[in-house]
Amino acid sequence: MKKQNVLWMLSLLLCAAVAQGQLVNRTLVKFNVSGVVIKNYTAQYERVLTKNSSITFSAGTSLNAPLPFKQALMDRFSDNADAVRAINTTLFTKYVGTLEYRFYLAGHAPTGWYLAPFVRYINMTIDQDYTYTDSKGVLHRPNLKAQFNAGGAGVLLGYQWMLGKRVGLDLWLLGPFYGTNVKADFVGNDPLWQQLTAEDIQNIRRDITSTKLPGYTAVDKINLPTIEAVLEGPYYGVRAFGLALSYRF
Repeated sequence: MKKQNVLWMLSLLLCAAVAQGQLVNRTLVKFNVSGVVIKNYTAQYERVLTKNSSITFSAGTSLNAPLPFKQALMDRFSDNADAVRAINTTLFTKYVGTLEYRFYLAGHAPTGWYLAPFVRYINMTIDQDYTYTDSKGVLHRPNLKAQFNAGGAGVLLGYQWMLGKRVGLDLWLLGPFYGTNVKADFVGNDPLWQQLTAEDIQNIRRDITSTKLPGYTAVDKINLPTIEAVLEGPYYGVRAFGLALSYRF
């Protein structure tokens, strides 16, 4: 009988060890290699909670980076010299933090398809030359700067797989998000403001207020020599087609 008790206890310990062994190496650290192309550097920490779930935290930054899809914008506005100059001179610096809870559909965390509700916070600074030509043919290039903070939430669809015991890949396939109101106040001085006529000023106001961004409104607050434009609307976007290299331990 004692032998049976010992065997029974050993069986329980073995089962417990096997069950625990399924969740060893529960930590992954990652770097988004695809973001380097657009000067966006993102690192991520993932901790497996159960066979079906994990929690991750991502921190990313872009320092004095050009506009994403810059060439596409250049092609679209190729017939507008002022717009082309604005696109060429626009640089942004941003810091982003993202927290997500992943649900692995097949129950093999951290591999396979997953859905991940997430929240994110962003701090962004934008620097841009706002160029325009006055009625006398003089080119004006006031430099405008804006800064804003915003938060949002969304859901990410992705797939993660291991290439070996330690190294893997994480594909952030599609993750739309929507968030708080953004109020970006672009402010700068025009050193040539004294050459502007009343008609020039009206043209600048019209140019600012005619800015077309889905969901956003633009308001001019010109008080020469200061050029000011306020852009206001929701923080929204898509996390898409990111590929991260991961290390598991």
